[in-house]
Amino acid sequence: MTRRWPTRKVSAFVRAALIILLGVWTLLPLYFLVLTSLKPYVGTITYPQQWGWSRGDSVANYLLLFTHYAPGSVSYRFFYALRNSLIASTATTLLNLIVGSSAGYVLARSRIRGKNLFTMAFLASNLLPTVSLIIPFYVLTVGYLSGLHLYDTNTLLILLYTSFSLGLVIWIMRGYFDSVPLELEESARVDGASRITALLRITLPLAVPGLIATGLLTFLLSWDNFILPLVLGPDQSAYNLPFFIYSLNGQYLHLNNEIAAGGVMTALPPVLVIIFFGKYIVSGLTAGSVKG
Repeated sequence: MTRRWPTRKVSAFVRAALIILLGVWTLLPLYFLVLTSLKPYVGTITYPQQWGWSRGDSVANYLLLFTHYAPGSVSYRFFYALRNSLIASTATTLLNLIVGSSAGYVLARSRIRGKNLFTMAFLASNLLPTVSLIIPFYVLTVGYLSGLHLYDTNTLLILLYTSFSLGLVIWIMRGYFDSVPLELEESARVDGASRITALLRITLPLAVPGLIATGLLTFLLSWDNFILPLVLGPDQSAYNLPFFIYSLNGQYLHLNNEIAAGGVMTALPPVLVIIFFGKYIVSGLTAGSVKG
């Protein structure tokens, strides 16, 4: 026991040091982002950079995003991008939950041959990098489907966001429906309930944690997407908040303070989601990982 005690103390110290180092590594860029968002433009181009608060720091950059609302202004473009992000992310989340949970339920309860192969094929679609499919999507939208006028619309982005995240939703929800005992549905069927009634009143209420987890993940993936609006929505009709931050960067002038303020406002909703609903993501994913 006397020999193990120093070893335990050293291992505990090493773990604590690694946790602190990881926390500093993670939070230091966020601190610098917030600090830059409070500085005037001159304060962001001086060298060396100040890592502390100065007398010139203020919330003027944030007021610029919420005041002087006029067509073409920074505030106008910010609210327009915010609206597009909310529309695209919310619609993508709802569409994924409806289609993904339905497909996951069918794969979990049916006796289709090769359903495991179908599930892995859906999941493998998420392994393809987005940038590798940009050119095919662009050619398909502008060339072959030009009559549908999908280019530079929220409809196109919603369809693409859904296609990139649907495989993950199907995989998670199938695992979660597998964890719900089939005997519960069979008991409801014996009592006279139809399959749809058993699904809506028995299975779905038990799968609410999984629905919350997949819904939050889908919302976050859609909210942070940048490459798709950059190529398929660049004409300020469907651009989102990440694209709005990119638009603040010009050829001759880099508005670092306004870019930082926009970055803070863009990162705020995902951070709040993780703070208040992070436990649902963890519990929803882990609850469906083991078949009950």
